[in-house]
Order: sequence, then structure tokens, then C-alpha cells
Amino acid sequence: MRLGSEVGMDKPMLRRRFLVAAGAAAVAAPPGGNAFARPRAAATIQTAKQARLFVGCCAYSYFKYFNAGSMTMESFIHRAVELEVYGVDITTYWLKSVEPE
Repeated sequence: MRLGSEVGMDKPMLRRRFLVAAGAAAVAAPPGGNAFARPRAAATIQTAKQARLFVGCCAYSYFKYFNAGSMTMESFIHRAVELEVYGVDITTYWLKSVEPE
């Protein structure tokens, strides 16, 4: 996919296309994220004993339960505790507003 030819100032990049491009860039990026940085010594990499990637839970994954009313944000947090995850993403822009009209 050639993003450069399809996206111009008059054609904004769609979120999905951006995520595809950003994901590809992240995979292609060298460790440390700087293409111009000096390579790390192999010994430094081998001394890392623990994983630096932790499991989390995204509220959007439970969209159908929120939408059906069978789950609240509080019950989502309780579920995350049950799952013993390290963090949660509670992005709520897709939930119904509780503001009076």
C-alpha cells in the first residue's frame, strides 16, 4: 500500500489507515526507537531478565456488554481485577453521555 500517493493535504488520513502505517513503522523501527542511535551492546540486551510488556484490558473490548447495559464501568474495573491485569484503558468517548440535555 502506498500511503504517500493516496494521502495529501486535501485528503485526510483515515484512522484505520494511520494505525496500519504506524504499526508498520513501529515494527520496522530499531530497538530504542531512534534510527540514528548507536546500537546497544549485546551484553546489555542479554542482562534484561524480566519482560517489559504487560497485559492490560481495554473497555472497548466489552462494548457489547456496555451497550446492552449488562456492564458498567465499575463492573469493568472489577472484571479487570479478577483477570489480574496490570492496567486498563477506560476510554469512554463511545459511551452514552450522562450530561443533561
